[in-house]
Amino acid sequence: MGKIILIILLCFLGRSIDAQEFKVHSFRCLPNDITAWIDPVRDLNDEACALIKVVGDPDFVFSTPLGIVSRKNEVGEIWLYVPHGTVKLTIKHPRWGVLRDYRFPAALESRLTYELVIASPPEKVQEKPYPEVLKRPFRGLKNASLDCSLRPVSGGKLRGGKPAYFLLATLGLHEGEVANGLRFGIMKRHGGWLHVQSNFRFLSILGKCNKAGELSSGEPTPYYKSSVSRALNTVTAGGIHRVIGLLHVYEGIGYGEQRVVWETLEGVKLQNTDYSVKGFAGEVGVLMELRRVAVSFGVLTIQGKYWEPLLGVGINF
Repeated sequence: MGKIILIILLCFLGRSIDAQEFKVHSFRCLPNDITAWIDPVRDLNDEACALIKVVGDPDFVFSTPLGIVSRKNEVGEIWLYVPHGTVKLTIKHPRWGVLRDYRFPAALESRLTYELVIASPPEKVQEKPYPEVLKRPFRGLKNASLDCSLRPVSGGKLRGGKPAYFLLATLGLHEGEVANGLRFGIMKRHGGWLHVQSNFRFLSILGKCNKAGELSSGEPTPYYKSSVSRALNTVTAGGIHRVIGLLHVYEGIGYGEQRVVWETLEGVKLQNTDYSVKGFAGEVGVLMELRRVAVSFGVLTIQGKYWEPLLGVGINF
């Protein structure tokens, strides 16, 4: 009794192993395909064969009770020439098993072309396990609370304590006159800078006058042209200090001169002493670091009589 049960189990096991994993999706006649008509292949009885165009994996192997007269592997399909009257087809595959004695709806006729579509089994995708995630406790920063570790780090600490240099091109504007300059500095928490500015107009004079146009020499008051010339030159130096984050304030003192020149109708240039000023110069402003770019805005004065806004743009390195 035990042997009989074992034999039955082996039969079922063999059937499950040999069970095919593919299937015939469709079979039909192609009445408009004249391949088998214009170029017939004949069997041993010199009778024209029927042509089956198989759409499927090229590893399929076929057989019929009447045999396969010819097989051709074409692009995307397999051509099988079988004898007239074939009604069954056995399909085999080295990996997907065997489909025995597939029966056609009717016996195949000579010189006709048929299409057999075989559906391949779906690909089995083996799921890979997720990588193991190591869990470790958070210990925070050494000798620092969590709140302290989340505070923004100043630019000085990001540079590792090394000093930073900056070079800016400055632009000043006063009553339509533009003055250009350069500001160079070095800083950590505190630093210093030097600023040189000029409108590059060096005016020579032959005398002086006041705002009423009267000459200091006492000579009669001449007539003047409407144009006014100005020459500006300043040199200032001072300190710069980090206030918060990448924001700095700077201040400095130095020497400056603004020379205002009037020109008479005769072409004589006279310095206007009431509008001209020279001597002590002061400067104050703010500077902001934006990555490698530095931007500054401030104000410059000479003796408190001449005032000029200053804008600077440059690099820090």
